[in-house]
This record gives sequence, structure tokens and C-alpha cells, in this order.
Amino acid sequence: MGDATLLFGIGAAKAGTTWLYRFLAAHPEVRLPAVKELHYFDTAETGKFDRQIARMRKEKARRTGRLPTGDEKLDRRLKREVWAYNRWLNVIADPSDAAYVDFLTHNAGDARVVGDITPAYATLSEVSLTRMAGLADKTRFIYLMRDPLDRLWSNIRMAAARRAGALRETAGALLDKVVAGEDQTITARSNYALTLARVNAALDPRTVFLGFYETLFQPETVARICDFLGITPRAAKTQARVLAGEDLTMTEGQRARALAWLAPQYDAVRGAMGALPQRWTDNMEALA
Repeated sequence: MGDATLLFGIGAAKAGTTWLYRFLAAHPEVRLPAVKELHYFDTAETGKFDRQIARMRKEKARRTGRLPTGDEKLDRRLKREVWAYNRWLNVIADPSDAAYVDFLTHNAGDARVVGDITPAYATLSEVSLTRMAGLADKTRFIYLMRDPLDRLWSNIRMAAARRAGALRETAGALLDKVVAGEDQTITARSNYALTLARVNAALDPRTVFLGFYETLFQPETVARICDFLGITPRAAKTQARVLAGEDLTMTEGQRARALAWLAPQYDAVRGAMGALPQRWTDNMEALA
């Protein structure tokens, strides 16, 4: 794949990965696929490529069904996405690491960075992370973390909004399942401690950027990410809010139960990072 750096955005979900994807995709020295979340390595762990093919076909059909929109710019974007889904479906129909890398580098030209930003990669095993690190001469990993309570509630609101029923009741029931250990997907994505342990065991720390959602949109952080990736610093739309969830405030009881459940995550990140953003420390004080 030449001299390009292979970037993996490994999460966390609801912690700014879509904003990061859009910023990097617009950078002239970066080539990212029009399909943001490829889900290659998490699907490889389960072997359920048939289910992933069905999901990707649905996403492709959703975009095809919108064409034409009457908006020339939007139509161009949708056509690019449909084209990318077609190519990606060919890859996962007969998956291999070589085909995956070829997909990422196709038409990359002299791009300095190519990559895949899939938040579900935060749940990957050490074996998978090691495998990813070996795919190119130079690999980089970005893991963004958001205040555990805010991230959990945003994830729950998103999941609840996709289901039938009143949002508050559905979100409350989901929170109850998570705290009771009955929702493994949201639980896994909330487990910063496990992700950090696996990243530390599998990867060279010089290849890993650990950041916070709360400071992601600051020019200093954007400059650090560009430096980490070896690309020219570029101004970003740091005020843009991407994929904001439904507004819904937790009750005090919900907040207290969720914070108690999340206490190990606050401790793990504080141990790994030292100083934490103010939002984190405010919530940690409620645990004292």
C-alpha cells in the first residue's frame, strides 16, 4: 500500500467519530471510503458476514431509493456512497485482509493517510488489534472517549429512538437492562477499561492517540491529530454538532444508578490519562 499510513478509528461510539470522519474525509491528504463504518474486523471475529452483507445491502438500497433528490451536490454524494457499497459488498462476499486493504487504497493516489473509522472496533480482542497493526508498515489508531455517563445515555437514546414505543419509557427500560448486565452490546461499548487494557497489550503506544470528546473540537486537539497522522494542519468546523441524539434528560434515580455502574470506567480512564475534562470530574464528584 505504498507509504500511506493506515488509520483505524476504533471508537468509542457516540464520542465524536462521525465528526472526525467528516473532518478527515475532507482533508486533501486523506482518503477515507464513502462507507464510514466498514465493520470488517468485528464481523471477522464473529464470522457473521451474511448478516453484515444484508445490513450493507439495506444501507445501499436506502441511498439508491433517495435518488434523484433534486440537489446536485447531495446526488453526487449519494452516488459515491452507492458505488462504495457495491465495491464493499464484493469484498465481504469473499472476505480477506488483502481485499480489505485494496478497498481502502483504491484510487488513493498520493494520499498520506487511508483508513477505516468503525466505533465497534473498541470491542475487538487483542488478537484482532494485533492483526490490524500488522496490515501496513505504518498504522495509527485513534480512540476517543466521552464522559461515561453522557456516552451511555446518548447510546441508549439512539437505540431507544430506533424502537417502537415512547422514548422515555423505552430508554428507561434499556438503561435497566444495561445496569442489570442484560444488554451486552451497549455494555461492551461502555467498557473503556477493557478497551484500554487490550490496546495497551496489543499496540505500540506511539501508534495510539487517546482523546476526549469534550476537547475534540478545540483547535489544539485538531492540530494534535493532524500531527499524529503526519498530515498538514487544517482548520476544522469545531462548532459543528454531528448526529445529535434525541433530547431526553435522565431522572436523578437513573443518573445515580448509571453512575454507580460506571464507576470503574471513571477510575480506569483517570488511571490511564491522569487529568480529565471538567465534565468527567463533575460526575466523579457525584460518586464520592
